[in-house]
Amino acid sequence: MRRAVLLIAFLVGLGLALGQEGLRPQYAARVRVTTKLADTGEKVPARVYLLKGGAPYRLSPVDAQLPLRVDSFYRERLWRQDRPVKTLEVTARDQSHFVLTEGEAEFDLPGGHRYRLEAYHGFLYKPAVVDFTLAADEERTVELTLEPTAPGEQGKWLAADDHIHLVRAPEDDRLFLDWLRAEDLAVGNFLELQRQQHAAMQYGFGKQAEARAEGYSIRSGHESRSRFYGHVLGLGGERMVRPLSIGLEYANTRDAWPRPGLLFERIRKEGGLAGFAHFWGSQPNSSLLMDLAHGDVDFVELFQFGVLHTEEWYELLNAGFRVVGLAGSDFPANVGRLNPWPHFVPLLGPERAMVKAEAGESAYEAWAAGVKRGAVTLSNGPLLDFEVEGCEPGASVEWSGATKTLKGRARAWFHRPLYDLEIVVNGEVVARSPRGEPLEFEAEIAASSWVAARVRAEELEGEPPIHAHANPVYFLQDGKPVYLKPARQALAARWDKEAQYYRNAPLLLSAEQRRELLERVAATEKILASAPQ
Repeated sequence: MRRAVLLIAFLVGLGLALGQEGLRPQYAARVRVTTKLADTGEKVPARVYLLKGGAPYRLSPVDAQLPLRVDSFYRERLWRQDRPVKTLEVTARDQSHFVLTEGEAEFDLPGGHRYRLEAYHGFLYKPAVVDFTLAADEERTVELTLEPTAPGEQGKWLAADDHIHLVRAPEDDRLFLDWLRAEDLAVGNFLELQRQQHAAMQYGFGKQAEARAEGYSIRSGHESRSRFYGHVLGLGGERMVRPLSIGLEYANTRDAWPRPGLLFERIRKEGGLAGFAHFWGSQPNSSLLMDLAHGDVDFVELFQFGVLHTEEWYELLNAGFRVVGLAGSDFPANVGRLNPWPHFVPLLGPERAMVKAEAGESAYEAWAAGVKRGAVTLSNGPLLDFEVEGCEPGASVEWSGATKTLKGRARAWFHRPLYDLEIVVNGEVVARSPRGEPLEFEAEIAASSWVAARVRAEELEGEPPIHAHANPVYFLQDGKPVYLKPARQALAARWDKEAQYYRNAPLLLSAEQRRELLERVAATEKILASAPQ
């Protein structure tokens, strides 16, 4: 009986193999593609592109596909062949992106042509390019070797995308983790959301539904959206916090409750991080200032769609708020902003929130702990390391006296030229390395101050501006918050306009809800009208 079962299994396997081979084009040349690390020689997952005669050309066969035709309902699902997945093809706007999930795969190509293969592995490895010619029926191995840009340094960091919308079932975890590995992205926050019906659904939340591989994690979260208060994110909680959205634009009722502050309380009770998406929340009206004033916000999504909202961030910091900046793609809604999509730019994590930490058992948990400390550096390219008075981003130091002299250092790495490595104190540049060379600096302060570092890098045509920016270190004179009066006044003026909306708009609220909201609106006006405490 056992021999019969083994014989049947063998014949079925042989039939499948012959079926696959029978579909192979006649006279095709065969190419084995390997992507590996230059420093260790080990194979590594990577994102690759093929060009034939200088034009994009598809690799074939592939084992899985993710076809993207983005609408507001985020229903894209992975499609697989019934065999081990070595190549994932992601298609968007008539452009194909190929992920070698194991760092090695074989493809059939027409012979008699000249080709180019390109490989990319996140931002901290130099892209690899190989040109070759294939004859008919030829078999060839092409190795693409990726060189680290900061040997000995880049392995100290965990990079994350805080904003990914992809449907995730349990059977998808392995492939999604391989995709993260190919992008050198340690943490992917997969967010469920709602537009009348739920979208980008997650099969579970919290630690039990966390997908893990060594050094990598996927954690479920949610984006809760409203026209009235803006879009907010809940990252990593043990359960989804409901209602997921409010208002007819996103949900199925006109209710304008709860406000984000109440959501944030519930998200924290579930062990999650709570903050605003799209900086101001993407809507015409935003309760960000109210929630900042009352200490409800863990982070603000500052870096997205290639834009780092530097000046707006500085205004919040100068007005006395400690604002942890994060970065996220809003994938796949972001893929239409660059057409064609530059090969250098990762699909997942085109803007990254980086924490210096070891992954341990859960890369997400290690990264989230860094976010809580404010120990985050934002980047869409360079690796930026920065400290002042021996303290790294997120630290807070009290001091006394009339003045204090600060000493520190900053260093950046990238595979393209760097420019303007700068130290910023309360929004003003106090030290600069024009060519991006390592920088040691001194700066004297006479009041509570925040100190950060930033750097630019060369971008190519069709790419967004490339830069990195560290979250601040805070030096508080006698423990007092940073306070620049013009910045506080500017926020008070902005809130005055928001307050008029919340007082006058026909929001569907109960009498108790309206009373509670208007009390907080008035309290926010008083907070912003005075110096921070």
